[in-house]
Amino acid sequence: MKNVPLKEIMITDIITGHINDLVSDVEAKFHEYMIRHVPIVDDKNRILGIFTQKDLAKCLAPHRTEDGEYYYDTEEMDRFVLRYVMTKNPVTLCPEDTLKHAVDIMALKKYGCIPIAKPDGTLVGIVTPVDVMKYVSRSFDEN
Repeated sequence: MKNVPLKEIMITDIITGHINDLVSDVEAKFHEYMIRHVPIVDDKNRILGIFTQKDLAKCLAPHRTEDGEYYYDTEEMDRFVLRYVMTKNPVTLCPEDTLKHAVDIMALKKYGCIPIAKPDGTLVGIVTPVDVMKYVSRSFDEN
């Protein structure tokens, strides 16, 4: 299992953001797609950064409704420029890199995702700890 290439595990239907998007646009993607990480790409789909729910929380605190739900004020979010609050130049791996390599990095650095890119930086996938657990679960079912 440790030598399985990431191309067999990675998610290829990636929800991305663009460097000029508003922070509120990316936050809306978190809710719409129930995700926590949005790779930020240029016009040629090359990875420039990543914006996470953790990054958003570092920018500003959410508000709370009377029902106990959390939300962010759109105007407050859009005072931040995405290119300055995203994590720039995230660690990426190639589709041929191994599951072990990805797990080692995620465990050591406590990363919630690793973008998967071609050598030219073109984003082709993403791997999260949940994707790894799903793969492990499927392998249990096969045995």
